[in-house]
Formats: sequence, structure tokens, C-alpha cells
Amino acid sequence: MPQTSGGIAPSATSTAPATRAWLAVAALGAGLLHLATGAGATLPALVALVFFGGAEVVWSLACLARDRAPAARLVVYAALLPVGCWAAIATVGAGSGVSPAFAALPAFPLLVASALDVAIAMTLAVSIRRAARGRGSARASAGRFVAGLLVSAAAVTLVTVPALAMTGPGAQAVNVHLLHEGGHHH
Repeated sequence: MPQTSGGIAPSATSTAPATRAWLAVAALGAGLLHLATGAGATLPALVALVFFGGAEVVWSLACLARDRAPAARLVVYAALLPVGCWAAIATVGAGSGVSPAFAALPAFPLLVASALDVAIAMTLAVSIRRAARGRGSARASAGRFVAGLLVSAAAVTLVTVPALAMTGPGAQAVNVHLLHEGGHHH
């Protein structure tokens, strides 16, 4: 078992395909939620949410393209940054009425994105710990990867789609759809 001086396996340890699929889909869901929430926000919130969402989407794609989760040790902590920011703003804002730019953000989409980010951090932490103990992932079949991807996509979709509908762009999409349908079915 290769180890560094700190007793931790190197970051080049491969990640199980099903785990990578889960991480990628969860990061994509969180990223889409942050981007959609940011699209309806004022400038300070927009900048933060687009930064977090963009980073999550890019990391999601990188996770699918490689045989390991990129920068896994860093992402364990980075995934918790949006969660910490939202929690701090909500806590401070609840007591003092500070920052109407952030107070107007929809809570449910941010809660779902936070849950996905926490799940990413926990999954990575467990994967890193397993690799450090010499229980790294063995190469799995393409079928197992596809199955993991499908199950992950279904699970994330169940929570992400309703949350996306509660964002500004999501509500507008529903309104446009209803207007479009109403114009053709009189």
C-alpha cells in the first residue's frame, strides 16, 4: 500500500466507477441549483452562486472524464464552502435583517444543494479513508459504472428537479410552458 509521510495514500488512487458516477451527478445537481438560484439573485449573491455552481459543474465533468475524483482531498473541504456560506448568511441575516440580497434567495433549492454538497464531502472522505487503509477500489465493469450512473441520476433528479422549479428561472420555465400550452389549446 503506497503511503506518503503522513500515512495517507497518494491522491492518485482510483475511485470506484459507481462512486465517481454518484459524485459527478451530485455535483452536477448542486451546481445546477447554485447556477439557477444565482440567475435570479442580485449582484453579490449572483457572483457567489455562479462561482460555486460553475466550479461544481466543471468538477462534475472532470470526475466523469477521469478514473478518480479530481483533487479529492481539496474537494472534501471545498464542497462544504457553499454550505458554510449559506449557513453563516442565514444565521446572521435571521437575527439582524442583514443583506437583503441574500435574504431573498429561495431556501429549498439552497437546502437541496447543501445536502448534495455534504453528501459529496462525506463520500470523498470515506473513499479517501478506504484508500488509506488499502481498501482502494478495484476496476469495475462498464456495466457497473452505467448502473451506478443511472441510479445516481435518478436519486439526484428526485430532489433536484423540484428544487429547480422553486428557483426564479425554474418558475419562469413553468410559466412559459403554461402560457405556451394555453395559446394552443383554446
